[in-house]
Amino acid sequence: MRKSDLILLVIILTVAAGLRIWAPWGDVFSPSTALGAGGDRVNFLETDAWYHVRLVENQVRNFPHHITVDPYAGPDGQFVAVAPLFDAIVSTVVFVTRGPGAPTAYIERVAALAPPIMGVLAVAAVWALATLAFDRRAGLLAAFLAAVLPGHFLDRTLVGFVDHHALEALLSFATLASFAWAIQTGSGRRAPGADPSSSLRIPEPGSRGPAATAGFCLGLYLLAWSSGAFFVAILFTWIVLAPFVGGSKPAVATARAAATAAAVALAMVLLFQEPALFRYNTQVASLGALLVGSVAVMLLADRIVMATGVIAGLAVLMIVAAMIFAPDLVRQVTSDLGRFRADPTRMAVLEARPLFLYTGNWQWLQPWTFFRSGFYFGAVALVALAFSLVRSRRLDHLLIVVFTAFAFVATVGQNRFGYYLVPATAVVIGWLSMRILDWGGVPHAGDPKPNVRATIPLQREVAVIIVAGLAVAPNLVPAAITTTRAGGMPDYWADAMTWLRTETVEPFASANLYGERYGATIPRAGYTVMNWWDQGYWIVQAARRVPVSNPTQVRAPNSAAFYTATDEQEALRLLSDERARYVLLDWELPFRDTGGGTLGGRFQNLADWAGIPTSRFYSLCYTHAREDDPWQPIWLFHEAYYQTMVYRLMVLGGAAAAPANNTFVVKLQDRIDVNGREFCEVVEQQRYESPALATAAATAGGAGLHAVGLTAWQPAFDVPAITGLRVAREFQQAGQKPNEVPMVRIFEVIR
Repeated sequence: MRKSDLILLVIILTVAAGLRIWAPWGDVFSPSTALGAGGDRVNFLETDAWYHVRLVENQVRNFPHHITVDPYAGPDGQFVAVAPLFDAIVSTVVFVTRGPGAPTAYIERVAALAPPIMGVLAVAAVWALATLAFDRRAGLLAAFLAAVLPGHFLDRTLVGFVDHHALEALLSFATLASFAWAIQTGSGRRAPGADPSSSLRIPEPGSRGPAATAGFCLGLYLLAWSSGAFFVAILFTWIVLAPFVGGSKPAVATARAAATAAAVALAMVLLFQEPALFRYNTQVASLGALLVGSVAVMLLADRIVMATGVIAGLAVLMIVAAMIFAPDLVRQVTSDLGRFRADPTRMAVLEARPLFLYTGNWQWLQPWTFFRSGFYFGAVALVALAFSLVRSRRLDHLLIVVFTAFAFVATVGQNRFGYYLVPATAVVIGWLSMRILDWGGVPHAGDPKPNVRATIPLQREVAVIIVAGLAVAPNLVPAAITTTRAGGMPDYWADAMTWLRTETVEPFASANLYGERYGATIPRAGYTVMNWWDQGYWIVQAARRVPVSNPTQVRAPNSAAFYTATDEQEALRLLSDERARYVLLDWELPFRDTGGGTLGGRFQNLADWAGIPTSRFYSLCYTHAREDDPWQPIWLFHEAYYQTMVYRLMVLGGAAAAPANNTFVVKLQDRIDVNGREFCEVVEQQRYESPALATAAATAGGAGLHAVGLTAWQPAFDVPAITGLRVAREFQQAGQKPNEVPMVRIFEVIR
């Protein structure tokens, strides 16, 4: 490695670290005004981070044992469906440096710094892959792009984003780089179509080190993410395509390396992975399929037609066998594939939304919003690299093409997979950029005086402008902006968590249960806190109380049923079923008018999870004053909306309401627009002095007339006071007026 390249790589890694640590530092570690925060509260950047910190702290206290069933996660405890590696790494660092009695604040700080460190190492892995597969220049540019491209990879490697995603990216690209190394190891002949100056060689049969390294990285990857069968499927596709692209002998050598890697990874999963872990069976099955597929290619690569038939036959046989002997595995795989289909309940999870439906409506420019030019330049580079395979027949290039193509498809299905897509596009853009610069005759250390015949005026300058202007420049400012983001828990929520932790009784007999080691039988909480799942992990880690629902969404329908209940006695029964003593609500749960005919709030998500048609609570119609005027949206709120527990508790504070002059009778008419889509038109509307008069008028008027409210926050129907709950505490945002509705309300069940 050139000394100058090493210096450049160090600079790139320093830039990567600066973006991920320096810029968001103040948001994560800034002084807090929250109750009991002591001015140094660590404010993690996303929801799951809080639970990872909870798992890390418990493992530190009981090192090396980790939680498998958590009594704090739900009313009856919950199996921890989190692969253990990330938490084990952080807890090991804490245990080695400060021991089992390390302060919670120290644990939180170490956990907050883990993602950017892993992100910087992932940038180094991108450099290694691009350098091995292409050349030193492509490697350096790929590393720089991976360091600065905006999108999910940068976002998930920021300080405070305590989750396994950064570790996933690191280990997946370390695996890819190890496979590229395995392909190029040995002193055999050059692979067909290889550049004479390239170091690419067909691996010799005895070369096992790089393949074992790939298997080790793959095994660690699966220990870091329970859904890692996704990556194994990519490797399986690569091996199956290898004979068609690279020819028989390179395919046999590559399949041998893949078989070695699959065997090593399978041994690691069988030895170290928790068998009860969610998707453990898919991990084992996918590695078994990769091993069998690799052996089939090794044996039949010189007979492609037969190999294809054998692999297809084995695939059918394994599917049939799984349907007969492992129906749970089939259901799991089917469910996982179905996650890429748009679903109303999944739309509530922003990272699970399809890329082009991220806003709730189809947006062609959403990739630009997230990824800027990296998405589009990467797509062009992917196609160009795929076409180049016809000539080069390079199996390391095939691996990059297959991985990047899968990353594009997965990201379109669920935008969260952008943390794979960004570094993958950095690799292919690095390759294409070097091809463009070589076309332009741009000199470099390996060719200081290129002899290139210009086919257009200013060809060299055009090449530089294309690379700098399209691949690099559009991404720098957005990347810098996206690194400065507010922490995940506002101070008013931190106040609420502190109050729960300090002013409510312990839910378990042991006051120290939070840090204890749990056996096969866990204690049952004496009471729980009714909540929406978004804040479940805050309640576990910050309040050390037991939520009804958490971000695994296991009991989200139970919570949704309570919040959308329109009968108080039914709502109290639901609370009793969950042993809930407290109820938490915040200002974002009901609808609110955000202007321009749009609504904010999460009420629709509540209705979706409760399985109730939203038409029971509200309707979206349109109106216009004159025939040639544009249509204007108008939201109609039915009486049931104002009777829901979420509205009565959060908006009204449990008090009664007897509104005047806020109830309307509207006449609706079904219409069809120019595209054949049905919609409803508000033909007439009239305000009434009281809800009773409006309801009577709508009933007497017959079909097409409805008594409704037109305001999401101000009541439009009579609402009785809540009698079974009382306000326990309310929390306002700094600067709020005393008479304004608080940001968070906590109610206590009256016993």
